[in-house]
Amino acid sequence: METAKLREASGRVIVALTAAGRSRTTIKRHEAVFNAFAGFVEARGQGLPNEADCLDFIAERSGSRLGSLREPTRSRHAQLARRPLILLMEALDGILPQVGQPTSPLIENCPATFRTVRDEYLAACRQRGNAEASVTTKQRAADQFLAYLEEVGRETLDQVQAQDLAGFWVRLQRRSYAPKTTGSLRSGLADFLRHLAERGQVQEDLAGRLPPQRYPRRGQLAPYPWKVEEIRLVLDKIDRQSAIGKRDYAMVLLTARLGLRVGDLRCLELGWFDWRAKTVAFSQHKTGLPLTLPLPGDVGWAVIDYIRHGRPEAGCRQVFVKHRYPFTAFGSSTSAGCRLRYYARRAGIVFPPGRSHGLHSLRGALAVAMLQTDTPPPVVAAVLGHATTNTTAAHYLRLDTEHLRGCALDVEDVLDVEKGAQS
Repeated sequence: METAKLREASGRVIVALTAAGRSRTTIKRHEAVFNAFAGFVEARGQGLPNEADCLDFIAERSGSRLGSLREPTRSRHAQLARRPLILLMEALDGILPQVGQPTSPLIENCPATFRTVRDEYLAACRQRGNAEASVTTKQRAADQFLAYLEEVGRETLDQVQAQDLAGFWVRLQRRSYAPKTTGSLRSGLADFLRHLAERGQVQEDLAGRLPPQRYPRRGQLAPYPWKVEEIRLVLDKIDRQSAIGKRDYAMVLLTARLGLRVGDLRCLELGWFDWRAKTVAFSQHKTGLPLTLPLPGDVGWAVIDYIRHGRPEAGCRQVFVKHRYPFTAFGSSTSAGCRLRYYARRAGIVFPPGRSHGLHSLRGALAVAMLQTDTPPPVVAAVLGHATTNTTAAHYLRLDTEHLRGCALDVEDVLDVEKGAQS
């Protein structure tokens, strides 16, 4: 009888997950946890499980002992085991499983001593017109620095010295962040330190004490040379029956066919589509310049399919949203571009080192395809939204190997010319 109730509750969770548009992979992962947990409870020879049983099961599966089901943890294995059990316990209590709700309260990384100063700084950033994604990056840098100050015994900001900044920077370097991440943290920390100096909250402006930080821009890495067959293979690996799959399919298709930047994908609004004229018009997130592109039929229907059958009810105007409560639009600090790499792995595509392979790399594939069909560079620049053809030449003409082969010089001809010049 108790086993039947447990399986019935598990079934209600699966129904809730399906209604929320979770992928088949996510549903199968929940089912696996439910089956394992049912065996775990049955082996104990008791009735319906309680929270202690859940914690014992999580500890056995992940090796992490939690004090409560909603205790914050950094263990991914514990999180994967805990999330299905929270929904299961809600179903057993007769509550509708709250799919997408956070499983634990957000972790506050800033010490309470400095929290007021941090919040005043973030308010000043928003007042200056900083984007919310920029505010998030600056908060991360400020929180890490303030947590270090508390650790080394600084009780007030006027006690901060250059040696504290040096010690924090050494610790930051030991964490082996990617160069771009380190550069972003340095920029955010410098802005925070300048803010403190302007408000007179520190004895000196320590921003100038930060070491110079150079990191490679994405454009300096050659994008992966996608083939048409590979892009089709990736698209075939997307589960278009799930809500997330419908979203990802439309995003990849928009980038592959129209060359949209990731920033424009995040900002794309439904009102920017002209379905009668079969175009999409918007101001580019990067340059601010207007751009109108034709909308192929398969791309338009992919967007319509997502809006009608996949997109959850959200309070934002953007077409593409995160499928986790509260269903907000993608910010620049969220990795919308990582979805392509996920499906490429499923398709068995291996990327060589030194090649960028996010969504942005599909712009390079589109540019090369257009150049190889003898599309004039000004047209390529217009489609990609470049302000001048110089940008197109600098980043994409070098990838058109077929035409570059026609520019190659014969070595023997060069040697003959040099011999004639010497004589």
